[in-house]
Amino acid sequence: MKLAALRMATGETSLHIQTAEGFASVETLARASGMEHLVGLRDVGELFALGEDSLNDVRALSLAAPTTTSFAEARLAPPVGRPSKIICVGLNYLDHIEESGGTKPKNIVLFAKFPNCLVGHGEAIRRPPITQQLDYEGELAVIIGRRTSGVDVSEALSAIGGFSIINDVSARDVQIAEPQWIRGKSLDTFAPLGPVVLDARSAPAIEEMRISTRVNGEVRQDASCSMMITPVAELIAHISASITLEPGDVIATGTPSGVGLGMTPPTYLEPGDVISITIDPIGELTNTVVA
Repeated sequence: MKLAALRMATGETSLHIQTAEGFASVETLARASGMEHLVGLRDVGELFALGEDSLNDVRALSLAAPTTTSFAEARLAPPVGRPSKIICVGLNYLDHIEESGGTKPKNIVLFAKFPNCLVGHGEAIRRPPITQQLDYEGELAVIIGRRTSGVDVSEALSAIGGFSIINDVSARDVQIAEPQWIRGKSLDTFAPLGPVVLDARSAPAIEEMRISTRVNGEVRQDASCSMMITPVAELIAHISASITLEPGDVIATGTPSGVGLGMTPPTYLEPGDVISITIDPIGELTNTVVA
């Protein structure tokens, strides 16, 4: 099952299930089935917050969900609109560390993005005047499915509600100039997320997923998620040891080599550039840079 948040004519978002031809409204299905607890859900985070029983209800609805919005008509929002946390993992692929001229860190590197960064599939990445070194980072996004604190590595994967794709957009000149990465990583529109959330129950093993990033059709990144230095289960255990994770929270798990910073010479994004990140079987996240 794949879940999406669609922008409606009212400006609000509404939770949908992806179908073969487009998307089915969870609200429409819920009203027809008498499941009033599912009415009014805006995104995947709100569904996960209701708990496993409600998620199972949506799974049941997905088995015979008629398309209400075609792919061509759909305006996709970030599938999680207001997570309490977007926690990013830095330097989690050795080849990316090497292309950046760094060394493997002794400890897990974490930094944060904020909800103002989020945009959906097809929405614009804005390059603000404060940077001339706009860069992309294709990453697997883990969406937390239940409240999680102090979980053991052996149980950590059970905290995952689903998987998505995130582009950890970075202003390299700002990032490098300042001792902390937050400003260089957290400008408006700097976290495209989507296009959907793949239900964890429907997902293959994380090690079987593969990230591919193209800029204007040219393949820049192509790597297996098995290449992570710190696997996802260890990341969740490490984070939850001191930070309580809530349903809908996003963990960006790091990027492999192939970013603009690592090219010779470095090649940064310009207005009009199109970035497409694919992770099978989640889908493809595509965004265009604007000034």
